[in-house]
Amino acid sequence: MLSIFFTIISFLIAIGILVAIHEFGHFWVARKLGVKVLRFSIGMGKPLWKKKFGKDDTEFVLAIFPIGGYVSMLNEQEGEVDKSELHRAFNRQAIWRRSLIVLAGPAFNFLFAFVAYWLIAVWGVMGPKAVISQLEPGSIAAQAGLERNMEIVSVEGWHTPTWSAVFQEILPGVVGSSRVNMKAKDSAGITRDYVLDLSELNVDRVMRHPRPFDALGIYLADLPAVVGKVVEASPAQKAGMQQGDQLISLGEKKINHWSQIGRYLEDKANKKIKLIVKRNGELIDLTITPREVIYDGRKFGQIGIAPDPELITSTSEYVNNQYGPVDAIGYSLHRTWVVSYVTLRAVGLIVTGEMSLTNISGPVTIAVVAGKSASIGLVQFILFLALVSISLGILNLLPIPVLDGGHFFYYIVEAIKGSPVSETVEAIGQRIGILLLVMLMILAFYNDIVRLAA
Repeated sequence: MLSIFFTIISFLIAIGILVAIHEFGHFWVARKLGVKVLRFSIGMGKPLWKKKFGKDDTEFVLAIFPIGGYVSMLNEQEGEVDKSELHRAFNRQAIWRRSLIVLAGPAFNFLFAFVAYWLIAVWGVMGPKAVISQLEPGSIAAQAGLERNMEIVSVEGWHTPTWSAVFQEILPGVVGSSRVNMKAKDSAGITRDYVLDLSELNVDRVMRHPRPFDALGIYLADLPAVVGKVVEASPAQKAGMQQGDQLISLGEKKINHWSQIGRYLEDKANKKIKLIVKRNGELIDLTITPREVIYDGRKFGQIGIAPDPELITSTSEYVNNQYGPVDAIGYSLHRTWVVSYVTLRAVGLIVTGEMSLTNISGPVTIAVVAGKSASIGLVQFILFLALVSISLGILNLLPIPVLDGGHFFYYIVEAIKGSPVSETVEAIGQRIGILLLVMLMILAFYNDIVRLAA
């Protein structure tokens, strides 16, 4: 019950911050351009709190439904305007002024992400050093010439001290199905150039995989396959597995390290398999049926065991990925661009059918991730906010009526034809936009429910 409460609070804080930033962009630019702002609302529906401030008596509101918000400006299309204030009405502004106001919301989302990434870069993030523990023979990484114990020094010219940094720099290549250039240092200290060919990589598999580096054939931690924990009522417990057991084989596959277990079980859900464990020096034959779990819309087999957490820490060298205040500016701009590109590219892949619709997440999934990131610490929560802020910015820039991008599209049409879009066309567009958003929300909620059920 406490964890659910924490998740809800984390979600409300996250949404409140992101909505406030987005709407403040509209508010601030409108005020700077002399447009009168009537109301600034965080949330939709019935006001829980409201108060007027400033020379224009702008009403600031906290409303009952936290998802969304709005800035209401003086506008002849929405009510009668006194002649003395016509020059401050939104609809009376030049096209470039209206465009700046509607684009300011998404712009502030990107600005927030940049500031967040800068703060994190200066603070530093600890993570496992980017050293390859194991390679899958014939994999993408192996074909590129990478070898065990190599340290990945940089990807596409960007320093990558941790595996998190490596994944961040590889992602554009993953969604772009392109080649990725990297430098890796061998055990003798010699650094060479390598190229990962990602043209045949299944994008969906990487984006929805709990261990994305598996798709490249890279294992991050060379842990011995010793059971540190057996989950209660799991297939492992029912089969008779115990803490301290060492897995020798699964089916016909010999097991040498922990990463092989998850890879083998991927397509073994609900299939009876034999396994051999070593317990107190004795080999024991067991039979197990992995249960089916769904991670981000993809099915996996799972038996309910985990490695020893102390063993994970002891076998991985942790380093701090940190930048100075000046260098952090370039890094933050780069990271904001990378996340924006990957997000926009993913939207394109979903539209063309190259990525599954199950990748679309709704408020429930966002709430769960908000709670998890907040429970890990402030750094992870800020990174989560930056990611969602960029997604919110991109979503609002899509040329869908009722969104900021839709309004901007109307202004482009107005500039080309020399007159505003007719009220009839605008009304039809608004209905279409609302329908599209409702359909998107239904799909997102459905995906959320499927994830929760799994």
